[in-house]
Amino acid sequence: MRAQILPRNHLTAVVAVMTVAVTAFISPAAQAQESNDPGLIVAARFSAANDGNPRLVAVNPRNGATRVLTSGNQDQVPDLSPDGRTVVFERCLKALDCDQVGKINVWTMRVDGSGAHPLTTCDGNRCLGAFDPAFSPDGRYVAFSQDLLDANGVNFNGIFIMEADGTHARRITSSGPDGLPDGQPQFSPDGKQLVFHRELADGSYQLLTVRVDGTRLRELLPGVDGSAPSWSPDGKRIAFTLVRHNTDSTLSDVATVRPNGADLTMVTKNPAGTASFAPDYAPDGSRVVFTRANSVGCNLVTLGSSGGDRRVLPSEGCLVDASWSNAATHH
Repeated sequence: MRAQILPRNHLTAVVAVMTVAVTAFISPAAQAQESNDPGLIVAARFSAANDGNPRLVAVNPRNGATRVLTSGNQDQVPDLSPDGRTVVFERCLKALDCDQVGKINVWTMRVDGSGAHPLTTCDGNRCLGAFDPAFSPDGRYVAFSQDLLDANGVNFNGIFIMEADGTHARRITSSGPDGLPDGQPQFSPDGKQLVFHRELADGSYQLLTVRVDGTRLRELLPGVDGSAPSWSPDGKRIAFTLVRHNTDSTLSDVATVRPNGADLTMVTKNPAGTASFAPDYAPDGSRVVFTRANSVGCNLVTLGSSGGDRRVLPSEGCLVDASWSNAATHH
């Protein structure tokens, strides 16, 4: 029996949709803050624009000023190249039937939004979809998740690596026949390892690391619900979304851990009803950016890597899956 595509049931998308339904605009005048943060952030914005479909925007990390990069499609999960010149991302063309097999592929474009073209060509036949792209530290490779059928029509999802031009894709992991997906891979700064999350049957996620040749697969934090990892530029920490399940609530925070699984540290400590998720490090590693959502809104927030000096970036709609790189700011 032909496998159906597995749902991309990421916490980021769930919270984004919930919060956009509550508010579409948060006043920049009320929350604008200046900082000396360098580089550029690219994120997916959920709002009433683009027919309610996510689009990519560039964000100035100093004041939250945004510039729209894409429109007319469903675009999300961007990742900036190390030099800040190129973006890889997920695209569903014209935002049509995006829940159907073969509709989502990995695309690339210049950071100004020009030159967009696909790197994968999933069409619902052998390949059911490609997701969650991320550049290697030298910009030569892209890691991504893919649903790929074998000769018997059985879906073997897993993490793959391809050249940055979309050629020579090779499998790194497999979640097993018709298994739940592996997703959101990120390279270590030396390019020798990947950290990623694997969805479990109970709806939680597990963080794993693996060498880029597919060997030494291991659990990073056994028994911990962790997702959306990001490796620090110095390689000493991994930031991620930590979800804790209490009897009457589910708490979502940003946490960090050493690559050997030691020294789990909370970066945020949210009350019930507030979620922080999908962190990424600044180019110099001094800060992290993440999405913070609650019943009244949703914003990108930057913090010192240890949790101090919180800065809220004003935004229209809800910005998620932020990627921070060394591009020159645009305002």
